[in-house]
Amino acid sequence: MTETVDTTLRRSSLPALAFIGAGRAGSALAAGFAQAGHRVVAVHSRTQEHADRLAVATGAEVVATAAEAVRRADITFITVPDAEIVRVAATIAATGMALPGRSLVHCSATNGPDVLAAARLTTATAGCFHPLQALVGVESAALLSGSSFAIDAPEPLLGHLRCLVHDLGGHVLDLAPSARALYHAAAVLAGNAPLALLARATSLLVEAGVDEASAHRALAALLRGAAANAEVAGPAAALTGPVVRGDGETVARHLDVLEADPNTRELYRRLALESLSLAGPEGREAVADVLAGAERRRGASPARVVAHPRVA
Repeated sequence: MTETVDTTLRRSSLPALAFIGAGRAGSALAAGFAQAGHRVVAVHSRTQEHADRLAVATGAEVVATAAEAVRRADITFITVPDAEIVRVAATIAATGMALPGRSLVHCSATNGPDVLAAARLTTATAGCFHPLQALVGVESAALLSGSSFAIDAPEPLLGHLRCLVHDLGGHVLDLAPSARALYHAAAVLAGNAPLALLARATSLLVEAGVDEASAHRALAALLRGAAANAEVAGPAAALTGPVVRGDGETVARHLDVLEADPNTRELYRRLALESLSLAGPEGREAVADVLAGAERRRGASPARVVAHPRVA
């Protein structure tokens, strides 16, 4: 379904934006907005070097306090660690400033607008705007196009945030407030777990005699290809390898060679079970038998292989 953005919500000129926090996510967002034609007017960070770098990238002015950043902007993004959001909101509220018509928006995945409750004493509107993307600074701003965003705010701020997502080339995720923890768990599995697997796989390739740089390059390219295939066809259709082929002999060989590394062997076994669940057990009984035998060797009851709940 095509997303519709109500552009009548826009002001005659685009809202002025400010950023409190100039770390990886904040820098990417600020740069993305600047590249999309938005005015980033102020940036405040406890790390002066980060603030200076972001100011150069966006044309913003570095300001000395969070309150000054808020004063200069229509919408201020608070892109600090989750544990610092309440403190920043309290600092702004403690100034006693009245901020009618202004908005404070944090970028936490796990918190809703209520975490900014202290700042409501200023009459500012609170919201949240989380990019579902792995952002590492200004250089990753291009990744925002095509990404999804979990947003929450009262109107009319919600409409303005939808417009900002549209301007970045992104997509709005409709997410119930009660589902935020599950949403974040999904993000961690998709965005962080593959990196842990990449590191573990790289160590195996190094053990096989490949130098570390070459091992990383080769496996990163493999991971990139798998992700590209999954984006087009979905994870089940993109599966390759011995599990989906029903090649129990190769799976057994892998488990044998990993015998000296119990942690990696168990990780392989559990992920093979997940792959088997995703592909479906029909025609792959040999793989199921090998994995069940490996589990019995651990002294546990064999797991029952069922169709994956997301594709059943």
